[in-house]
Amino acid sequence: MGVVDLFNQIAENKFGFFQQVRSVSDVMTREVKTLTLDDTVQSAREFMRLNKVHHAPVVEPDSGTVVGVISDRDVLREYPHALGTGSEGDHDQEALRTSCSQFLTRDPVWCPAEAGISTAMSLMLDHHIDCVLVGEGSKLVGLVTPRDFIRTLQLYHHVCTRDDSLRRLRLIDLDLRNGMPLDQIFATGAQTARDIMTKDVQTIQPHEPVRKAMQLMQERSIRQLPVVGDQKLVGMLSDREILLRMPVPGSRTQEAQSRFRASLFQTDDRMFLQTPVTSLMADVDPVSPNTLLTDVMRRLFETTLSAVPVVRGSAKELCGIVTTSEILRVFRVVMQIGTLADETAGPSTAVATADTGSPVAV
Repeated sequence: MGVVDLFNQIAENKFGFFQQVRSVSDVMTREVKTLTLDDTVQSAREFMRLNKVHHAPVVEPDSGTVVGVISDRDVLREYPHALGTGSEGDHDQEALRTSCSQFLTRDPVWCPAEAGISTAMSLMLDHHIDCVLVGEGSKLVGLVTPRDFIRTLQLYHHVCTRDDSLRRLRLIDLDLRNGMPLDQIFATGAQTARDIMTKDVQTIQPHEPVRKAMQLMQERSIRQLPVVGDQKLVGMLSDREILLRMPVPGSRTQEAQSRFRASLFQTDDRMFLQTPVTSLMADVDPVSPNTLLTDVMRRLFETTLSAVPVVRGSAKELCGIVTTSEILRVFRVVMQIGTLADETAGPSTAVATADTGSPVAV
């Protein structure tokens, strides 16, 4: 296809964006910044700040073999937060020199570059992780995170969508035999925060202790809690806010986690555990149910946020939440519908019935 023909297809919205984006190699980050086992808490935090990354594979200094991965949450957990304060001690300086080998995840999740996008998204959602390493054999060729998928969807909206007012998707219109383009399915089924937000939101009250927040996060396998008082959103508490203020652990078990965030939340500091949520929560700028999905994704992409609360009216009544996981689920649904459409192509093939009920709920 010539360049002119390509741009004509894009201009006429006939490019078929989601038909072109099929494998992990299409969306992954290829220029991967790595840490080594010689790095420390101090150098790892500076590395992530300078490179503006949230995850980094860790390699052996000599062979370059990947031995694990470190996230910014791991670094926050180990960083001595008393530095520069009156309570700073010798143990804080010692904590800065803790080797990455002491707190890296040694069994990261991998997938091949030719794997389908739905595979990578399912790995993230099923394992509650934000990073999948991409490899060919034992060679690291890239990594994929929720930010890569959000960036892909932003590109779609920027290049392939028009200002036309699109009607919303009706289930009766979703006849896979008619070959409705994936672009149209996505654009008509995911336009605003209301279309993808989770309505059943776990919240916490301002006066409750951080112990309760940690317990809720572990039980529900979530990373953030809206703080609600008198039926009004007053702030957001994420695992990052908790880790940012947790005392440095004396040691951390290397055993497999039996609960979500078990190793990161490992502490017996009673004073910290009784700290009220209001002392840790962050101010947040919520969105309304009618906020365009493009604006929600822009906010998630340009900040360290992994969730945006959705409120109704000036009273800031919480009615939902949009997280990076919701974005992944919507993207995965579109790709799954595309797979079903491929399978039902042909005059003699029946439309899928039992399996289409869940995917079309976009």
